[in-house]
Amino acid sequence: MTDDSQFSRTLLLAVDAWRYGTRDDRQQHDLQRALADVLRDAAVRGGLDPARWRRQEAGDGVFALITDESAEPKVIGPFVRELDEWLRRHNHDLRPQARLRLRVAVHHGVTLPGELGYAGAAPVHVCRLRDARAVREALEAFPEANLVLAVSEPIFDGSVRQRHTSLTAEDFTRVEVAEPAKQFFATAWVHVPGIDAGRVGACLGTLAVGLRFAGTAAPPPGFFGQVVRPSFEAVGVPAPESVEGDLAFRVPAALAGTALTGTWIEEVRKAATAHFPHVRVAVGIALAADPAVARAEAAELAGAEPAGRLLAATGQGRLVVVVSERVHQVVVARGGRLVFPESYRRPDGETGCWLRVPGHSVPPEPAPAPEPPGSAAPSAAQPVSATTHGDHSTAIGHGTFTAPITIGGVHRYGNPR
Repeated sequence: MTDDSQFSRTLLLAVDAWRYGTRDDRQQHDLQRALADVLRDAAVRGGLDPARWRRQEAGDGVFALITDESAEPKVIGPFVRELDEWLRRHNHDLRPQARLRLRVAVHHGVTLPGELGYAGAAPVHVCRLRDARAVREALEAFPEANLVLAVSEPIFDGSVRQRHTSLTAEDFTRVEVAEPAKQFFATAWVHVPGIDAGRVGACLGTLAVGLRFAGTAAPPPGFFGQVVRPSFEAVGVPAPESVEGDLAFRVPAALAGTALTGTWIEEVRKAATAHFPHVRVAVGIALAADPAVARAEAAELAGAEPAGRLLAATGQGRLVVVVSERVHQVVVARGGRLVFPESYRRPDGETGCWLRVPGHSVPPEPAPAPEPPGSAAPSAAQPVSATTHGDHSTAIGHGTFTAPITIGGVHRYGNPR
């Protein structure tokens, strides 16, 4: 039976060092010394007393109970800033693989001292947050960052959201942590010092896709089985459970950022060209912390009037990509593999979305209205140059232009024909 006199509800801190196991014996020894130094120095400079912490060491990390009742605002603010500054100085002249980088998680709850460490749901919770896939991905996604902070929902709601901390709610990105094999499901809030929360959200928020087909309210028979589902498999990500027949669906977390707007879109284009050469489809991509909001926005983007006009301009067998302002800002604008920021444009007179037609250097303009009978013939157009990306046979879709136009140099990237 547990001794209830040992019951305590306290602030919990879990820290782990990046890529500890890949280092040799001497490197691990030096890293442990640096880890002890940074935690001690940052705590003192942040107004905490590390001598009062009750610790459970783990070589590459630390689990600690911080018993000071006023510690929470100091940890979620001065302590984290001092950690980041100490690490910045320490890592300045080191090779990238030799740097000390940390995953830090904070939670509060009940603990009980046991024979081999601290027992209770709260110690498990904070360690699960520290080791969560989203937290690891954030550290990998931003190699310039020295640390990633994850706070539990009670910490965020009780301290950050109520403005008891110098870090604000806008500094954090909401993520869902799920480990079905361990029966662990939780909401966490992630902060990466020095990185805009919008950029973090591109990797850790919910990306959603919406589809809209020209001329029909329903997808062609077999489109999901021959295009959508295989496109996920082609980039090594299982298709979402609800993707079959659903015109708006949440994207798996593993397919974040440029992987979605680049390689996945290209797989969709190739499969649609091969199996449905006459289908025209708009793909809306949105990003939001709430999955339902992301799906609704993606569906709205795909069905928006600018996407419809562009589908009409591109002729048969074309794909139009419509991304939200936020997706463009934090994903597209940075570029990446098969992501061409210069290939997107904002629709005339519109805000809140950007458009791209894969295979075009810039999206074609919608076809102008036909000239009335008896009007003067249009003057000859000046030569222009078109640049296309990818493997396709038609550089400019059918019906893009109604007036005669001379095409100058055509430059292809990919497989020329």
